[in-house]
Amino acid sequence: MKDYLKRQEKLFNKKQQQQLEKLNIMIAGTGGLGTNQALQLQRVGVNKIYLYDYDLVEITNLNRQLCYGKKDIGRPKVEAAVEFLKEFDLETEIVARNEKISMATKIPEDIDIIFDGMDNFESRFILDQLALENELPFIHAGIEGFFAQIMLVLPESKLRLKDVFAGSAKKETPAVFSPAVTVTASVQVLEALKYLLEFDNYLKNQLLHIDLLSSQIEKIELK
Repeated sequence: MKDYLKRQEKLFNKKQQQQLEKLNIMIAGTGGLGTNQALQLQRVGVNKIYLYDYDLVEITNLNRQLCYGKKDIGRPKVEAAVEFLKEFDLETEIVARNEKISMATKIPEDIDIIFDGMDNFESRFILDQLALENELPFIHAGIEGFFAQIMLVLPESKLRLKDVFAGSAKKETPAVFSPAVTVTASVQVLEALKYLLEFDNYLKNQLLHIDLLSSQIEKIELK
């Protein structure tokens, strides 16, 4: 086990710890959710993280996208994110993919799960379809204001993302607040790891709804 993971050692059995340190993760989108996901996954000691994005850093990103500062404005997000994460000198390999997610996207053969760090449902539906075609689990999260939802979609799931959010249309850019984004991404990472490490109580055929303003969490059964 990596030396810096000692404080989490008691939370997992030996098999789970070995699994955790072998995990390869794909994060689609390195915005608010994606940068938070990457930081958390690096800290828990996964083996490799692929970061996908094609956008450039803008001033309005800086209130919640934790890998960037003013010096990064105008730079490709994945380039700046990889540089930031590598500064910690931890043992997780970070791989940049400066490209837009499309049906032509080639999913790496070695990944264990796809993380949704996108900001629109059009791209999320494509990502969900790519996960299905590659027989990979996919974990969605979305946030607006103080409200968030998280959904784990497995290769065998009968309900896909488009079945649950088919009516979601493009709308104005939502308001976002950094602490709410961080909480959402952290729960997303936890739910993914519970599944990957074979805990019994992971999200299955459920939508987790989080109301951070009233401190309420609800599991909605999906049937």
